[in-house]
Amino acid sequence: MGTHTVHRTGVPARSRPGIDFGRLLLTLAGCAAVIVAAFLDWTRDVTGADLSNHALVKTEFFAQNDIVKSVGGISILLGLVALVGLVDRTGWLTRLAGALGIVLFVLFVIEVYRSTQHNVQVGAWLALGGSIVLVLAGFLGQEIVEAPTVVEQVNPPAPGPERNAFEARNREW
Repeated sequence: MGTHTVHRTGVPARSRPGIDFGRLLLTLAGCAAVIVAAFLDWTRDVTGADLSNHALVKTEFFAQNDIVKSVGGISILLGLVALVGLVDRTGWLTRLAGALGIVLFVLFVIEVYRSTQHNVQVGAWLALGGSIVLVLAGFLGQEIVEAPTVVEQVNPPAPGPERNAFEARNREW
């Protein structure tokens, strides 16, 4: 009587050079749009790099000298995360960066329309467009397909010390 060994592996689907190239182009275009949007006007002639990140949760649109604490800084960070997402073949990081960019836009627009002056300018719209492109690019990632299960029958060795070692090893499983 033999024992069975089961092997399961995840393998990438076949190569799709046209789709991979399209993913690269869309990701680069989306990253460029999201990063350039950070330096354009978002509302009230204030650029995203100068707009405080408090504009995402308050109706007060203060200028900020530190780009790290600005809406534009968040936009640049999302663009860089999407660019790093090219390393992963599945595209989940690019989709995540795009989805967070859409959330950034929605939070910003909610606060703009809660304020007294409803003015969304080109930088915010470009960030939204770039984020949508990033989500689409992320869906062009390579899918992982689970290979069929391979079952091997292994015949145990003849009685003796080798068989005892074989049975002890198989009891651990």
